[in-house]
This record gives sequence, structure tokens and C-alpha cells, in this order.
Amino acid sequence: MKNNLKSNVMIMLKGFIIGSSMSVPGVSGGTMAILLGIYDKLIGSISNFLKDMKGNILFLMKVCIGAVVGIGSLAFVIKWLMEKFPFPVSFFFLGAVIGGVPALFKRTKESKLKISSAVYFILGLIIVISIGFIPVGNFDISVGSGLTHYLMLLVTGIVIALALVLPGISTSHMLLVLGMYDAMLLAITKFDIVYIGILGISTLIGIFLITKPIEWTMNRFPHQTYCMIIGFVLGSTSEIFRDKILPAVPANAGLAWWIPSGFISLITFVLGYQAIASLAKFSND
Repeated sequence: MKNNLKSNVMIMLKGFIIGSSMSVPGVSGGTMAILLGIYDKLIGSISNFLKDMKGNILFLMKVCIGAVVGIGSLAFVIKWLMEKFPFPVSFFFLGAVIGGVPALFKRTKESKLKISSAVYFILGLIIVISIGFIPVGNFDISVGSGLTHYLMLLVTGIVIALALVLPGISTSHMLLVLGMYDAMLLAITKFDIVYIGILGISTLIGIFLITKPIEWTMNRFPHQTYCMIIGFVLGSTSEIFRDKILPAVPANAGLAWWIPSGFISLITFVLGYQAIASLAKFSND
């Protein structure tokens, strides 16, 4: 009974962390799920949904409840902290991302690094960093009307699903690239049920389409897949540096700024590393 309660609380806690961290640039929901050791279970529950419908529904509900609470509560606190104290808070999440890498390496099922490991790692790194540099504003599929507009909404939902499921890919950045970020926020504030409904349904369709091949790849090629995922995860830190850490450094920063800021950021980095390293031990896979 106690073990079951502890397991349920841990699943919801991880869902809470996933939800609350999604507002942080560079920390995607997929990345956090990977670092918390819950990614495999999530993918398996969705791709094999009909095999154990009751068990999968219960598991996904626990994660979703935690995520919704996280998005609705702590996400606003994190956003405020990122705006007020971007330098030390960004280093906390930087530590959190790096803190999960040792657990990920264990999943490659290799005791030592190989040349092939480096190739897959670099490939994952390049993919995520490249996505982060896709210029915003080149596409705008939010304009238009009629059937074409709703078809583009379906495409957008599938892209959102891809960003949600794959670790290291920022959902907000992909929406900005597609020119859908402002339109989606407007639809939410205006309670545009049709718009939100089509986008939500297409996202769900995309998730179900994507999870099956991801699960197959992870089971068939665990070494290559996890080496690439480590590249995805570490590549996601480039967005933290580019969008938060570097802009937070004053133009005329001197020792009076660097010494206290560097010391505090070192502490937050260690705290973030230890927090994820500790949580990663409680795997629900």
C-alpha cells in the first residue's frame, strides 16, 4: 500500500516538474521526461494504449494531473524568476539538464565510449542546435481562411506533437517559426473552441503517430538512440545560453558583478544538477 502510494506520488511529482519546466527555454517536456526516467514509460503507454487501456489511462492521468498543476502554478513562478533573476535561474536549469546525462549514458548499455557513440551524439547535437537557429518569421501559416487554413492547423498540431515528444526541441520556438505562437495565444484568450479543438486533436493524432516508431527505435537500437538523445539534451542548452544567460550579462559587467553572480550561479547549477540526479534514481520505466 505504502509502496503504491509512493509510486503514485512520484509519478505525479515528475508530471508536475515536466509541466512547470515547459515555460523555460531549452527545457522541453521531452527533455525533462528523459531526465526524470519516465520517458520510456510515457512513449510505451501511448504507443501501446489499447493493449492495457486501464493501466495506461491511469498512468497518463497521473502524469497529466501533475503536469496541469505544474503549468497552472509553478510555471508562473519560474517565468517570474527567469525574468527577474535570469542568470542564476538559467544556471539551475543548465545543471538540471546536465545532471541527467549520467543516467542517460547508462541507458546506452555501453560501458565505454566508442567512435559510433560520438557520431550519433554529434548528430543529435547538430539537429537540435540547428533547429534553434531556424529564423522566426519566414513562415506564417496563421493567415488565411477556409479549408486550407484548417489543414495548416492540422500540420501545426503534428509539428507541435513532434516538439512535445522529441527531447531537446522547444515547442514555443517551433510555434514561433511557423508563425503560430501569437495566433494560438489569441485563440486561447478568446476561447476559440474550433481553433483550439482542431489544434488539440491534430496534436493528439501526431503524438500517436510519432510514439510508435520512437518506441521501436529505442527498443531495437538503444545504444544509437540514447547517444543521439544525449546530443538532443545537451544541444538544448544552447537556447538557454543564447536567449537567457548571454542577454543577462550587462554590457559593462565588471568584477563587482561577475564575482557575486558567478558564485550564486555556481550554487544554483550544483543544486539543479543534484536535484535531477536524485530524481533520476527513481525510474518508473
